[in-house]
Amino acid sequence: MLNLTGISKTYPGGVHALQDIHMSVPRGMFGLLGPNGAGKSTLMRTIATLQQPDCGSITFNEIDIL
Repeated sequence: MLNLTGISKTYPGGVHALQDIHMSVPRGMFGLLGPNGAGKSTLMRTIATLQQPDCGSITFNEIDIL
């Protein structure tokens, strides 16, 4: 299971892409939908460890991936 706890990301200029995201993704297929500017790409880049969040933690099967 993928667990995100308190994930936040603010870009230079004060743009808040993610604010205190808490979610658990169970095993299986999962979709991520939202309007432009909702933070979908920022969230996926953070989960993929391509960028660091400002705060929060991400665990996969109880292993800290950050």
